[in-house]
Amino acid sequence: MKPGVHWPNIPYEEYRARVDRAKQVLAEHKMDAMVLFSPYNWWYYGGFTDAAQMHNAIWRTILIVSQERDPVAVADFNFVWELAHRSWVEDVRIHSAATNPFVAAVRSNEDFYQLLFDTLKDIGVANRTVGFETGADIDTYLSIDEYERIKAGLPNVKFVSADPAIWAQRMIKTPYEQELIREGCRRACLCVRAAFDSVRPGISEREMHREFWRKAVELDLVESPHHATWLCFTTNPNETAGGHRWITGAVDRIIKEGDVGHCDCGPTYKMYQIDFQRAFCVGEPPKQLRHFYNIGKEAFLETVAAMKPGVRLCELFRISVEALKKRNHPDGHTIIFIGHQEGLSNHEPPWVVKDEQTELRPGMVVAIEVGAFDPNGEFFGTMPEDVLLVTETGTENLTAHLSHELYVAR
Repeated sequence: MKPGVHWPNIPYEEYRARVDRAKQVLAEHKMDAMVLFSPYNWWYYGGFTDAAQMHNAIWRTILIVSQERDPVAVADFNFVWELAHRSWVEDVRIHSAATNPFVAAVRSNEDFYQLLFDTLKDIGVANRTVGFETGADIDTYLSIDEYERIKAGLPNVKFVSADPAIWAQRMIKTPYEQELIREGCRRACLCVRAAFDSVRPGISEREMHREFWRKAVELDLVESPHHATWLCFTTNPNETAGGHRWITGAVDRIIKEGDVGHCDCGPTYKMYQIDFQRAFCVGEPPKQLRHFYNIGKEAFLETVAAMKPGVRLCELFRISVEALKKRNHPDGHTIIFIGHQEGLSNHEPPWVVKDEQTELRPGMVVAIEVGAFDPNGEFFGTMPEDVLLVTETGTENLTAHLSHELYVAR
């Protein structure tokens, strides 16, 4: 065990288990190593990240995970403290062009790219199969220009996508991860409750958001590099798009009687993002609003009830469509998916879409979202969403702390 790690981001046993599993997954995917530019993957495999979100070539840092040895970090000098005291990665190679004598004494090379090439040669993979993050589901610092530069600098490497191996491992949450997500969901529900309890005619959306964030700070749900993606908005049939509004931040809109409100996504707990949805109405809900709300809620609950190991995601999608149709809502979904995995990102593959053949497996954390909206756009309806841990026999609802009933603000 590496000495000097006084404030580890993840326990050593968890780090060790992830590294050992990664070696198995690389072998299964016929890769000798993978070079990781995404800070979320540094966190997952190495227990460190870039808290300053420095998205540029000056501070370049990567993590190499390989079959035959433990991870190697090639890092900018400014990550020295983080890697020494918070990460279990033992092999750390520093680059910096700074002329300060202290910096020069600890660096391995002035240039990041040359140090990366030298490191891959040193660990014996510069003429083998190496994976890089290439897909749309991983946030990475690697630019297209740099990818081409690295390919030119490593002419004997067989470049492949690391994404299938990464998601094969990250898709199944460890017991440690499950407990973090479970606790994060509990706290996130308290934040949403605080925000909803503040709603009344005359306050602004921003004031409602402040109540959410006050509770988030109290519960340690504000952290770097990614502290939340929480959305909460209000709408009215007389406004733009016939009352339909989504993926917008808070504005200075004054909440009034008759508004419908909806929240989506959520805060982050120890790097794990939470994504779930609930809705409210300001004042007595109109009959038609309750009509669409109940259709969505019932179809959602019917879909969730079908979740158990072995069920294919495409089958869940089909069940959700049929659940809407049997309630005389044949217009289908307003989005092309009805769920996705969650973890270090609030949307992780595989997605619950009509053609996805992946089967549910114990340890998966899946967000399911099924809704019903007025096809004429007048009444908002609902799209409840919960975070569900797949168990050996079914699911555990991690966001059950908030009711699925329409919240009525007076």
